[in-house]
Amino acid sequence: MTSFRARIDPPWSLDAWRTAARAGLRARIPPDAIDWEDAAQSALLPAPDLADAPPLRAAPAVPPALFELADAALCHRDPQRCAVLYRIAWRIAEGERHLLARVVDPDVRRAFEWVKAVGRDTHKMKAFVRFREVPGETDAFIAWFEPAHRIVDRVAPFFARRFAGMRWAILTPDRSVAWDGEALVFGPGAQRADAPSEDAREDLWRTYYANIFNPARLNPRMMRQEMPQSYWKHLPETHLLPELIRTAGERVRAMQEREARAPRRRGRRRDEDAPSA
Repeated sequence: MTSFRARIDPPWSLDAWRTAARAGLRARIPPDAIDWEDAAQSALLPAPDLADAPPLRAAPAVPPALFELADAALCHRDPQRCAVLYRIAWRIAEGERHLLARVVDPDVRRAFEWVKAVGRDTHKMKAFVRFREVPGETDAFIAWFEPAHRIVDRVAPFFARRFAGMRWAILTPDRSVAWDGEALVFGPGAQRADAPSEDAREDLWRTYYANIFNPARLNPRMMRQEMPQSYWKHLPETHLLPELIRTAGERVRAMQEREARAPRRRGRRRDEDAPSA
């Protein structure tokens, strides 16, 4: 059996995957005859390009739900994502029309797990990106972030809406994006050194965070669940957390002692509240 190669560039591109998948389905190329590559890889064997495979049929109908699924799943870093998604498309085209409804199917379950992971990562990026002022510039800000998956293109419109009135850029190892107040411009990945290390606003934010921190409500397990330690390096306030956690018990006891020493206000008697005759 002839093997074909399909290159997805950029690796999260739904359009690139959909074009390759449609070519494979039209040529009736089975899933195990395709080697999927992304932009970071190069072909190890001189296999023909999938786009050059001669079509044997019209493009079979594939439900829009598969493309919605693939749009998020392709952002995952699992190197098998393209192959699994194509296998799902192949199975649907070959007669399993309701495959996506079978959530216990191994391929379908795996794809939905990717979507869930990408959704979590998207939520964390929206919550934990911190912009720093660019020295020597007016109203220009840069943020460095290391998402678990390739989600910059998915998240960028959110930041464009949220910070529409300022110029900013977000740098990640895979991809960068900048907003000039009118349009988003995407570029290659960057290094952490390309972003400013700190600005004066972060000292103010740390002071504010330390003052509003309530040791009585501290739940380290829940805090790490909502704010995993892998994201701490992006947040200026997290430099304070080890000390705040270490001293939380002592601060709670001090609060309780102050409350015990405080004079209690005596409530008014009921007859004082009653209207006079």
